[in-house]
Amino acid sequence: MITRAVVNIAIDNNDTWADAFQFGETGDTSWSFAGCTFHMDVKASADDTAALFSLTTANSRIVVDDAVTRILHFNAANSDFNTILLPGEYVYDLVMIDGSSIRTTLMGGRLCVYQGVTRS
Repeated sequence: MITRAVVNIAIDNNDTWADAFQFGETGDTSWSFAGCTFHMDVKASADDTAALFSLTTANSRIVVDDAVTRILHFNAANSDFNTILLPGEYVYDLVMIDGSSIRTTLMGGRLCVYQGVTRS
């Protein structure tokens, strides 16, 4: 069974966003990421209609590392988001879309963007 996990994420705006996640129980091969795509919108609030920033498998900001063991990671350079996601708190959810266009929210929560200190 797939359930939505509440996961709060913190990133610095001077660093690459490269968090990795494994979904489901270790050793469970009853489901996989084979044939799935992923989409994650970041918004100022859940009521907003437009995303401020999107990570998807199509734009290579979400990378499936292992479809069988359900591991993926985010791959967003700070230059992609640091002028869009100013320091503050946002909301997001990560949706998996399978080959039959069935959408499953894997996780969601708050994204805190912090002002990075080191610039060089």
